[in-house]
Amino acid sequence: MPKKNPSTAAQRARQRQAATGEKYTTALRAETRPTMRRPAVEHAMFSTEGAGWAPIIRRAERELREVWSGCPRPLWEEKFGDLCWKYVPFDAAPEVRAVILRAIREASVTCQTCPSPGRKRVVWVGLDWGGMAWVKTCCDACYYVPPNTGSDPDYQRLVNWYEDQS
Repeated sequence: MPKKNPSTAAQRARQRQAATGEKYTTALRAETRPTMRRPAVEHAMFSTEGAGWAPIIRRAERELREVWSGCPRPLWEEKFGDLCWKYVPFDAAPEVRAVILRAIREASVTCQTCPSPGRKRVVWVGLDWGGMAWVKTCCDACYYVPPNTGSDPDYQRLVNWYEDQS
């Protein structure tokens, strides 16, 4: 048996007009309006990808190769909105630590996804599976939280913690 074609927005607007007496154009706008503002950027957990942090990471890796012969390929990660390098040896030279700390300080005030100035904010990650609150460094343009998360206790707890820290 063939599948029934889903109704179009125009058909639903005509049905709404007939049922409620609402103007057709108003009904059509209501049928075609997105239900939720989609973010410009969908944040991911632990990810350092983005146009904001990429130049910082490239510069730090270049400087590390200059001051540390045999430098392993760094494993950069984002944790609590900060850039961090996994597996720094305890006996690393002060120059190596200075390069890493300089990159971390620069990333802490740079939006991760664009090169604008940013700060730590509580965002929502994992929109495709329901998501959870997560701390990222981002600017006003890249900051996005779905409207229905304001009452989530985990989200509120993180917002209160990071607003007190600022």
